[in-house]
Amino acid sequence: MKRTLFLTALICCVLFSNAQQKTIEYSGTEIDFGTLKSGTLYKGIDQQLVGRNLNIIDIHAAASTEQNLWTLTYQFELKDSILKAEDIWLQLRSNVNAAEVYFNGHLLLNNGRIGNSINTEKNGLNLIRKHISRNILVVGINELKVRFSNYKNKDGAIFRDLAIGSLTGFTHHARTIHTASLLFSGIFLFAIFINIALYFSLNRKKTFLLLAFLFLMNFILSMYETLYWNGLTESISFIHSKTLKAVLEYISSFTLLCIVYFEFGLARKKFILAIVVFVLIALFGDLFSLPMAISLSLIPFVFSCLSSKNDIATKNLIRFSLFLIFFFTFLDDYDLIEGFDFVYLNYIITSIVFKIDLLGMVLFAVMMIYTSAKGIFLEAQKLNAAKLQLEQLEYQFLQKHIQPHFLMNSLMSLQQLVITDTENASKMIEALSEEFHLLTIMTKKKLVPIEDEINMCKTHLQIMSIQQKASYQLTVNGVSGDETIPPAVLHTLVENGITHGYSGNENAHFELTKTRTATGIQYRIFNDSKKQTTPKKTTTGSGIKYIEARLEECYPKKWSLTSKAVDNGWEAIIQLQTNV
Repeated sequence: MKRTLFLTALICCVLFSNAQQKTIEYSGTEIDFGTLKSGTLYKGIDQQLVGRNLNIIDIHAAASTEQNLWTLTYQFELKDSILKAEDIWLQLRSNVNAAEVYFNGHLLLNNGRIGNSINTEKNGLNLIRKHISRNILVVGINELKVRFSNYKNKDGAIFRDLAIGSLTGFTHHARTIHTASLLFSGIFLFAIFINIALYFSLNRKKTFLLLAFLFLMNFILSMYETLYWNGLTESISFIHSKTLKAVLEYISSFTLLCIVYFEFGLARKKFILAIVVFVLIALFGDLFSLPMAISLSLIPFVFSCLSSKNDIATKNLIRFSLFLIFFFTFLDDYDLIEGFDFVYLNYIITSIVFKIDLLGMVLFAVMMIYTSAKGIFLEAQKLNAAKLQLEQLEYQFLQKHIQPHFLMNSLMSLQQLVITDTENASKMIEALSEEFHLLTIMTKKKLVPIEDEINMCKTHLQIMSIQQKASYQLTVNGVSGDETIPPAVLHTLVENGITHGYSGNENAHFELTKTRTATGIQYRIFNDSKKQTTPKKTTTGSGIKYIEARLEECYPKKWSLTSKAVDNGWEAIIQLQTNV
């Protein structure tokens, strides 16, 4: 009998000792119950005991085995001095479908709606904070009870934080985590708008569209972190946060690889090789225990180094920023910087270090904006130089048409006609006046109606017909009349045809033909000159330079000019790519 009483007393002492050991004292410092082996878990409406002294890992392992209603309890001790002096808050950060939190039998909060089926259960938020009123707390032992259900998602039983503490501590921690994400989100959003604007304003260059898409993926990544740490996402999303992050990182890395292909002019074979390497790492990375994020971020940098095309300073800056993406991803995966004291001097620095894997992408975004701005500046310089050259050519062009020998020839012809042929003299005066008037007005415009250009050509041919006492004619085919063209372009080609193709009183016939092509419009000026019967290189005089400058001004990089001898004459062809 005595032995039985002794054993009973011993068991009671052990149980009392264990109970005392699992009771936690709150002294004003944050307590995360989930990290402690102090939880007791029950299941079902009748609260069948599942296990004692459990932490969050044990709780998830037990609860994720079946869909049910669960009850989790903790005990903690509270002294009178703390209860009177402190405002105590609860923080619940979880991937639990729905939960109710009680203190000493009093309901503190509902997060979602607990149910007994998929249809009756409603998801809550991933993060929720609530002030615990002093009225529901007691001096001594308090009980924290959490009821939750996981019918919609059997795996929805993950308590990341189940803590009591001060609101300042909770918000400071969240601010430390999401400050960098919020800052990076703003930078990515700015980069998206910039690249979309550049895409539509600079010839729809594919790289800008890919950059906008890349920064959109990273904006979603950063913004998700911001929303998550502010309790603005569901506790159980349609896609797991880790899965979402992994998918966005894969898409981001592949998009970056495509940007390298277009920006560096990578050979197609190398690009295909890069895709093969990317796919192999994505498929077999886990099998061979490869650091996925590091491996995927290394591929764009490596393949950017394989190309020397356009190997200028801006390309080297882009390569360097690609290296930074890899470097910061490496630092993040191996936590190589978080142990230094300077990391915790300021919450902003701490936040950036915690999100240092995105810092490389932010620097890449800034670098690409810089290189784009520099490219625009250089293009503006070239455009200004081209405009200056065009103004000089316009002056030379006008000077050429009013130079003394042209006036002398015209006046000498006119003097003779006044005596011998007053009718043609009158026509020549009108034609000269019209041509000089049109030249003076039209050459100051960027584009003119093609009808005005044709009229100016016909006026010039009329003058030459009278001077040379021959027939100079222009036939027009395919022109509808509503087209526009840079001024004096066709006029210059006609004038060149007269100068280099005819002499004396030889008749001349010109033919202008407009045709539609797959990429735009073609203008063909043909003359029946007999002097030039073998192909020659295009002339490079001021007339041709003027035409080229005008075409580049109006159709940058989307035009071509060829001039050559053909059967029965000479032709000049202007190709305009208006459908590209």
